[in-house]
Amino acid sequence: MSDALHILVIGADPRLRDECHRAFAASAETAPVTHYAADPRQGVEIARSRRPALAVVEMSADLKPLRVLADELAAASPETRLVGAFKPEIFAHDVSESAVLIEALRAGAYDFLRRPVSAGDVRQLVERARQPMVAGAARSGRVATFISNKGGVGKSSLAVNTAVGLALHHPGRVLLVDASLQMGVCAAMLDLRPPLSLVDAARERDRLDGTLLEQLATPHVSGLHLLAAPADAVEGAEVNDEVVSRVLSLARRSYDYVIVDTFPMFDRVVMTVLDQSDRLYVVLENVVPTLLGFDRFLKVLASIGVPREKQRIIINRYERSSSGLLPVDAAERLGRDIDLVVPYDRKMIAAANLGQPFLMSRRPFSRTAARLRELVADVEHDLTPSHAPAAAAPGGTAPVDAGGPNAIESPAASNAESPAANGAAARAATLSDSPLARGAEASK
Repeated sequence: MSDALHILVIGADPRLRDECHRAFAASAETAPVTHYAADPRQGVEIARSRRPALAVVEMSADLKPLRVLADELAAASPETRLVGAFKPEIFAHDVSESAVLIEALRAGAYDFLRRPVSAGDVRQLVERARQPMVAGAARSGRVATFISNKGGVGKSSLAVNTAVGLALHHPGRVLLVDASLQMGVCAAMLDLRPPLSLVDAARERDRLDGTLLEQLATPHVSGLHLLAAPADAVEGAEVNDEVVSRVLSLARRSYDYVIVDTFPMFDRVVMTVLDQSDRLYVVLENVVPTLLGFDRFLKVLASIGVPREKQRIIINRYERSSSGLLPVDAAERLGRDIDLVVPYDRKMIAAANLGQPFLMSRRPFSRTAARLRELVADVEHDLTPSHAPAAAAPGGTAPVDAGGPNAIESPAASNAESPAANGAAARAATLSDSPLARGAEASK
C-alpha cells in the first residue's frame, strides 16, 4: 500500500538483499515493500516506475559509480533518497572512513548503512528520513481503488459515480484510471469516446511525465478526467505493471484524487495498483455464492499484506428479500464490518447504460444517491491531501457535510447486540465527518 515504505536494493551481492530484507522486516513501523535490482541500470528503471522512498546501493571505495547513480536517480525519481551500504573493510588502512563518507555525501548519497545491516540502524535511518518523507507525501494526491472478486457486482458503476461526485466538487482535480485492461467500461458509462488510453501511456513510457499524462486523459462535463482502458485485451497486453505504477505516481502529482477501477483478477498490474492505493473499496453483493468467494478474497488480501484499516467493504445493489443475506448476516459470516450498503436502484443501471452518471441525474433524495454521496464523502474527507482546500458546497463556502442533507440516520443503536454493527459504529465515529458504517435498516 502507498503508506508502506518502498525500498529499492541495488547490488549483485545476494547477502545484501538478505540483510536488508531481515533488517527492514524487523522494524514493524516501516511496513516495507522491497524491490531488487542486480545493477544500477536496472535500479534506475525500477525507481522510475516504482518511486521508492529509499534506494540502498552496494557501495565500494570507488565513488564514481555512486555519483553516476545519484545523478540518474535524481532525474528518474527525485524523491528517492540514495543510501550507501558499505563494509568497513573496503577502506584502506591509511584512508579515513569519515573522509570517504563525506565525499560520498557530496556525490549524492543521503545516508549510509554499515554492513551487516541491522534493524537498529534501519530504524534510525527511517527516523532521519521520516520528516522529509511526510512533507513530500503531504503534497501528493490520494489514490482510491475499487476492487472485487468477481464481475457483475457494480464495481465500475461505483468507481465512476465516486469520481464524478468528487469532480463536481473539485473540477479538473480528479482522475479516473480505468485499469480494467481486458474490458474497461468507464468510458461507456461516461458516454465518452477517448482518442487516447493507457496503451498510449505504455507506448510513450520513455517520455511520460505529468504534462503528457494530462494530455492523455479525456475530460468529462462533470470536471472529471478519464484515462481510459485499452480498446481490447490485445492492446491491453501492452500495459504492464511498471507502466501502471508510473501512471499512478505521476497522477498523484497532477491530481488531488485518483480513482482506479480494476479487473477482478489478481495479476501483476492489480498488485501494483494495491501497492499504490491509499484506500481499497471492496465490493460484493448479498448472495451466498458471492459471499463465500468474497471470504476467500479477503484472506488473499490479508496474505499479501493489505491492511484492514485501508479497506472499506461495500454491499452493492442490496435488495431485502428472502433469498438475500442481511448486511448483519454478511458481517457475521465474514467476521468483518460492512461499511456501506448501497440499495438496488434500476435507474442507476439505466444511467450506466445511457452513459449518464447517476450522481448527475435529478434524483437528489433517493436512498441510493444518499449512499453514493457518503462514499464520495469518505474519499473526500478521509483522504483529502493536506494541500487541498476543504470542499465547498455548490453556491456556498462551508465544507460539504459527509452525509449531506439527504443522509439517513445510522441505525447503530438498533444493532447494538451485533459485534459487527458495534465495530462499524465505533469506526464511523473516528472517520472525519464520514458516516460510512450503515446497517441494513438504513437502506429500507
